[in-house]
Amino acid sequence: MSKICNSKTVSVIWSLILGKVSFLISGVIACIVILRLDNYILGTIIAGGVGGLLFGLLHWKHKMIGRMTIAGLIAVPIGLWGSFALVEGLVGGFGLLFPSVAAYFENSSIADIIAIILMGIIFGVIFGAIAYGRKSIRLFSAACGAVSIPIGLLVGSMNSGHWIKVWLENLFHIFGKIDLNFLMIITGFGIGVGLSIGLYSMTKQRR
Repeated sequence: MSKICNSKTVSVIWSLILGKVSFLISGVIACIVILRLDNYILGTIIAGGVGGLLFGLLHWKHKMIGRMTIAGLIAVPIGLWGSFALVEGLVGGFGLLFPSVAAYFENSSIADIIAIILMGIIFGVIFGAIAYGRKSIRLFSAACGAVSIPIGLLVGSMNSGHWIKVWLENLFHIFGKIDLNFLMIITGFGIGVGLSIGLYSMTKQRR
């Protein structure tokens, strides 16, 4: 029994790692495109499409490569830009009622962290629905949203001048002055979807 549990745990961790690697690679490619063309919309499409494609290939889910690629193509841009628009609208509306509180949110990293968590949830909902159907939405949104919490805190720390930003800049300096915030968010999407698929496969095996 313990061997079965261990193998399932390893399977989930392996899926998480594959998701991270796939979307890290696609995120770097997208960052280079953004750096050269200054086009974030194209960057998000590339990050989502390439990330979904790589994950399908690395995970040996050959029958689902097309579906995962489409899921990434749609989920990443909508998750990223949709959440920003939603948070901006909420903060703007809140600012009309409570200007001093809204000013505090704008000057701190709280709004960015909330936006990144929303990105993860929206991304998880869309990716799960396209790749695995409506039954997966709850698990995918919860897992991707949970992973987005530390990613949001990481981005908030980097925006506040934390030493980890310098460390990451040195780590990725070979690719030029890329947008590390964007790269971390895309990588977070990969970790979230990798965890989601690992957990979803585990729950299906139990049934």
